[in-house]
Amino acid sequence: MKALQFALILFLFSLKTFAQNTAKPWAYWWWQGSAVNKADLRANLQKYAEAGFGGLHIIPIYGVKGEEHNFIHFLSPKWIEMLEYTVKEAESLHLGIDMTLGTGWPFGGIDIKPEHAAKTFELVYEADQLPILKPKITKQQVKRAAPGAEGLVLDHFDKANVEHYLAKFDSVFARNNIGIRAFYNDSYEVYGADWTEHFFEKFKNKRGYELGEHLNIFENKSTFTEEEKQIYSDYQLTISELLLEEFTQPYAAFAKKYGKLSRNESHGSPGNVLDLYAANSIPETEFFGSKPFDIPLYRQDPEYSEKQFGKPNKMVLKLASSPANVFGKKLVSSETATWLGNHFKVSLSQVKPIIDESFLGGVNHVFYHGANYTPVDAPWPGWMFYASTNFNFNSHFWNELPLLNKYIENCQNLLQKSTTDNEVLVYFPIQDLWHKPKKGVYMMDVHNIEKNGIFNDKYRQLLKDLEIAGYSFDFVSDLQITQMAEQKLSKSNYKTIIIPEVEYIPLQTLQAIKKLNSAGIKPIFEQVLPQKTTGYLDLEKNQQIFVRELASLKNTVSTSVISKLKTQTVKREVIQDKGLDYLRKNYEDGLLYFIANQHQLFEKGELTFENKYKYNYLYNPKADSWHEIDAKKTGISKKINLELKSGESLFLFFSNTKKGNLKPNYINSHTNNLDLSSNWNLVFTEGKPNIPNPQSFRLLKSWTLADSIAGFFNGYGEYQKTFNLPESSVSKPAQIQLGDVRETAEVWINDIKIGTAWSLPYNLQIPEGILKTQNEIKIKVRNLSANEIKYLDINKVNWKKFYDINIVDIQYKPFDASHWKPVDSGLLGPIILKY
Repeated sequence: MKALQFALILFLFSLKTFAQNTAKPWAYWWWQGSAVNKADLRANLQKYAEAGFGGLHIIPIYGVKGEEHNFIHFLSPKWIEMLEYTVKEAESLHLGIDMTLGTGWPFGGIDIKPEHAAKTFELVYEADQLPILKPKITKQQVKRAAPGAEGLVLDHFDKANVEHYLAKFDSVFARNNIGIRAFYNDSYEVYGADWTEHFFEKFKNKRGYELGEHLNIFENKSTFTEEEKQIYSDYQLTISELLLEEFTQPYAAFAKKYGKLSRNESHGSPGNVLDLYAANSIPETEFFGSKPFDIPLYRQDPEYSEKQFGKPNKMVLKLASSPANVFGKKLVSSETATWLGNHFKVSLSQVKPIIDESFLGGVNHVFYHGANYTPVDAPWPGWMFYASTNFNFNSHFWNELPLLNKYIENCQNLLQKSTTDNEVLVYFPIQDLWHKPKKGVYMMDVHNIEKNGIFNDKYRQLLKDLEIAGYSFDFVSDLQITQMAEQKLSKSNYKTIIIPEVEYIPLQTLQAIKKLNSAGIKPIFEQVLPQKTTGYLDLEKNQQIFVRELASLKNTVSTSVISKLKTQTVKREVIQDKGLDYLRKNYEDGLLYFIANQHQLFEKGELTFENKYKYNYLYNPKADSWHEIDAKKTGISKKINLELKSGESLFLFFSNTKKGNLKPNYINSHTNNLDLSSNWNLVFTEGKPNIPNPQSFRLLKSWTLADSIAGFFNGYGEYQKTFNLPESSVSKPAQIQLGDVRETAEVWINDIKIGTAWSLPYNLQIPEGILKTQNEIKIKVRNLSANEIKYLDINKVNWKKFYDINIVDIQYKPFDASHWKPVDSGLLGPIILKY
């Protein structure tokens, strides 16, 4: 009876997790030293709920100097008490709570003895004998560990070691199944681990021969025989399978046992990340670093080192969203805005393009990286994490953040209720990489995707060609192709599978491709057929079978994948030709498009779509407004007149269901321009460290140029002026274009709030009935906090008081803002009224 009751409790908790609001953005929530108290937990949670967050993800990390007496050891009775209190309070505020199954990252800690720890090996030579493999631990310690959780990193390749690690959480959740929504595992980042205690035995069970007889594959030499290449690929494949079967799947099963979801960042690992992502409830990707978006006035932090960290790439996101699409998973999450810019220098206008790119890459469950727990009375800037964009209540954009949060909620509300409409699969060519022997394993580094070996120039060009030609695709692994062929996995809408130019492909995969071909998923081999199968055991026999299987696929080879696709019934979106990026999904009884203008090739004009749906709708997620739009129809082709400036985004929905009482979509047709860039008065209303004197501008420029006080100011300034319009424009709708805003602008005209401009382009619509012949305009501008942190560092204020890495800048050097130049602030213009 007790077992039945416990099962019922787990079921109810499971229902609760899906009832929580995942459309709202969530955030990483670092507990430094776990030095939390109930009053500040409640205050923190209240602020996040009011700002429009959907939930928080607890990650205990290193502590704050001077707070040692408040440190709470991880998983101690006091820590569990704080966790239970947090979950209860969050639930009352309709917030969800996730937690890392550990502290810092990766998994490990005080209870990991050498026998449980991550291992590597060395080859030992004696006289003229063959080498002997000698295992040893890597000695890697948990990064950024919290008090009470320091120690060695876990051996992820051995299920017994994994279960030993998870046992301490068993003891917590078996007693009281605390209402955590999901457990979390951060990016793999286990450095140098390429062995486990029983690897020889596990290898023989999987591959059918003794690896110990072939240790020369790990020698440092420049050339290898074909047999050595095959043996090394068997070794790498075994590592990948062990990571899947002995860590990732047991971790996901542990979460399921307690009615929790499992979130997992599979990247950074030595496995086939597509299979690792697929093993979890919520695949989680990562948007790390700064990207130079081709949007007018978009600013990339000039101190970001692309050479060191790479350029963020949408393909990284698709590595997580692809298995979610293939397996029909509802949510794809993302660690978002990690090192988007230096501390105190990130604006909302820099965040929105990466949010849009995340959506384009298939993400629909954004996690900000992140928000530090901090006592509400801690002096500004409060407690901080070393590598993030600060989304907590000490951030300079906190008052305006609800606007971004609402935008994300509106987008994700649609994205989470829709399913993929991708029709093309692209084979993930990991085998060619795995046939290049070396000491150690190949790690899937997504921070710099060009360097990880799979995304070579040819493969990236194929993916680029597909995107430019307007074909939506998902990546697919060897295992997933086999599962589809064996009907263990839905074939969904897929019509084509593209195999890039590769040398190696497993025989089982090739046979599965042939089965899928018979079932209607047509293969296209780029340029040539693969030449070799994989696996050392029975290689000669399997290669002969492989060659025979290839014979019937000769007509599937194409020198131009794009030309071949155009002869098939695969959907092609010609809007990509206009320089617009899109995501197409099935929604209700129609097709849903998320469209973002991340370039400067389109502003307004006709866009062509092909479908049979009767009605056409536009949804503006910033304004939260639906509109019906007209289309010129010719058969299944329809042309829609649309305005979408660089930096903007919207949804189009094609349906057979009539939506009532919608206003038609309005495209600006203003012919008159009035330059409002001159003669402004500025008064500073609130901020720190001191309120500057009022300023007057004949021509707009940064308010930091006026005096030394303004050069350190962090807060709000209110601009004001009057302007006249001809009688013919009175009460008519108009648009104000604010030009270069540093960083957000709340606009009032004739004492009526028009709105707040917080993203590029800084344009606001002026409704009818507001403009007069004589008008007064007020613009309240919020700047960055960089200038105040410069003031604190010049005056040697002790705010950098954190253990471990403390605070570093975007190049991982000790943070020091005392040498910074004042960051431009206020209205820089030009300001144009279009009427």
